[in-house]
Amino acid sequence: MPTAEPGWWLRLEHEASSCPACASPRVALLDVLQVPKTREGTRVAFLAGCRACGLLFANPPPRQDELHHYYSPGGPWAALRAERMGDIEAANARRIRSSKRRPKTHVPRRARSLFDALAVHVPVYEPPPGAKLLDFGCGDGKFLNRFQDFGWDTYGIEPSTSAAFPRHRRLTSAPQDGTFDFVFLNHVLEHVVAPLDLLWQLAGALRDGGVLFVSVPRIDTLPTHGDLDYCISGRRHVVCFSEACLRGLLGRAGFRTVGRLDAQELDAVFTEGMPLRLRLVAVRSRDPDPLPDAPLTAALEALARHGKAREGVAARVRRLLPVRVRGGLLNRAAARRVLERQRAGSETSGRQRVGG
Repeated sequence: MPTAEPGWWLRLEHEASSCPACASPRVALLDVLQVPKTREGTRVAFLAGCRACGLLFANPPPRQDELHHYYSPGGPWAALRAERMGDIEAANARRIRSSKRRPKTHVPRRARSLFDALAVHVPVYEPPPGAKLLDFGCGDGKFLNRFQDFGWDTYGIEPSTSAAFPRHRRLTSAPQDGTFDFVFLNHVLEHVVAPLDLLWQLAGALRDGGVLFVSVPRIDTLPTHGDLDYCISGRRHVVCFSEACLRGLLGRAGFRTVGRLDAQELDAVFTEGMPLRLRLVAVRSRDPDPLPDAPLTAALEALARHGKAREGVAARVRRLLPVRVRGGLLNRAAARRVLERQRAGSETSGRQRVGG
């Protein structure tokens, strides 16, 4: 465990030796991530990549108890949004009492753009009677509200808040009954340590031919958008995907990808024109996508181009060092900064006592 004087060769407790998605041992350390301080006192993690499925992940991954605490009703995620979620829950309850539907014309432009793109693959605006939709990680229920207004039978899963559930049916896990027509997975998968397990669960909830929409941060367009922290931060966004990786994981879970929603209009209204997000539509199929060749290549090329365009000479020289040495250097520097702050605080306290 790192101390105030960590070593030059960094090896972290609880490092994963296999991929958290596909369990392959073909894992490579690619870079170092600076992360918020962990319980073990470390301030860095490794960026690792799986050569078998192409997943990038923070290594060591957050433990399940850490994630459970972060997304629990009393955790940091809910605390930051408590007031807004309370207002939304009250509004949903009022909506139930009034039994009035909002007109379809009131759908905001952002949601309308996404719904129009989805409507090519799923009957968003005119679902058949009894069509069931599950929003996994539904948050405050804003998407569920709109789907319900169009006639969907709406279900949600959300551990952090109850804001959506005066109006929609709450589930604690994806039912394995194959009765759902549509699953909406909007910016959830990057928060999950074992994304393939979740995709398998969602496949079990869908009927044959049922549709899955999944949106995640996109690593293979990193040289264009330039936001690595958005793709993977080590604590909140703990895994990230190229298109080849995500298509491969969907295939492993029994899906066939039928579309990518990357119209310029979507990027214009959601991300100021930057291709930050990967949006795929897939169907539950007995003829799923084949596994891609060299699935990690796209991510490696994106990371290399991003570094070349944005790093100075010193950073490029450091990249000649082994990843574990780079991690040791960063961890030592972080530990020194903490010690300097502690000493400064002690000196300030000492002066205050003398002055008092």
